Amino acid sequence: MKKIVIACAILLFANVLMAQKVSNVNYTRVDKELTITYSLDKQADIRVRVSIDGGHFFSRPLQNLSGDVGKAIKPGKEKKIIAYDLADLRGLPDSLDSVNVRFRVEVDDGSVDIRVGDYVIPMVPVKGGTFQMGCVDKTIAKHNYEAEFPVHKVTVDDYYIAKYELTQDVWTLVMGENPSHTQGNDSLPVEQVSWNDVQIFISRLSQITGQRFRMPTEAEWEYAARGGQKGHGYVFPGANSDLNAIAWYGSNADNHTHPVGQKKPNELGLYDMAGNVWEWCSDWMAEYPAEAQDNPKGPKEGDHKILRGGCMTSPSWGLTVSDRCWYQPDRGYGFHGVRLVLDTIEENDEF
Repeated sequence: MKKIVIACAILLFANVLMAQKVSNVNYTRVDKELTITYSLDKQADIRVRVSIDGGHFFSRPLQNLSGDVGKAIKPGKEKKIIAYDLADLRGLPDSLDSVNVRFRVEVDDGSVDIRVGDYVIPMVPVKGGTFQMGCVDKTIAKHNYEAEFPVHKVTVDDYYIAKYELTQDVWTLVMGENPSHTQGNDSLPVEQVSWNDVQIFISRLSQITGQRFRMPTEAEWEYAARGGQKGHGYVFPGANSDLNAIAWYGSNADNHTHPVGQKKPNELGLYDMAGNVWEWCSDWMAEYPAEAQDNPKGPKEGDHKILRGGCMTSPSWGLTVSDRCWYQPDRGYGFHGVRLVLDTIEENDEF
């Protein structure tokens, strides 16, 4: 009977769900029985993934586990998860360290990873709901445009939205070139892409992955920026103040983009919803209606397409959840990027 004890890299999933932290992840294997231990600082839903290539790719969340895994796991040290004859490890040698096995214990935010070649696009579920779209409080934001009025009731259905702005590595893999002005790091958001460019990219990406990618509607974008059903009514995505904590913008970005995911996320765990690059939406620009709408998609035609979120040169008032911008769809500007959306996830194509 051989016993293996391997210390795995600490995974800090804190930023995703308001400072919930998983740390001190270790595992032991005795014959076919696997024991994973970890520490958790706040109650959370917990799931586990495994990698057999040293952490480059991780599996879907593992099934048939017992112990401190699943819904509403209480905080504490030496939390324990047990698995017997784990299918993902069958056929591997007893000495798992020789094949670079890694286990990732993480807070379960419902996200899924879509694999694209050697890269992964994390997609976060957004539970649909009804919200007030537009500038709901004139006294809080420092600047308002007429385009943000009238405030009107909007209902959206469930969808998945990318945790991060689309990065240059994925764009280059799909399109064969990188149009971005600021380069040198694959985790930088792609920019200098037109709305039409993004449509071509989405068509190719959908063929490669078998998933139905698209741009968000403007209503979906604002609902997600507001935090969806988890929103706290913030003026900016995830905050009422301290923009340095949530965004790369005119006051701190030094006139260039930065790798995605460095700032704090909003309530849904979405990064860079304010600043870094403007994000294309599917809608043509039009004045808001006064009446309530269900899943609005904007007018059928127009001259300009909507952009949201502000960019690395924006002033503070350009980062509010209701701020709107628009541009010609056939022109790629230096500050324009995109965040992808899916209506559903095809489970057999997730990885």
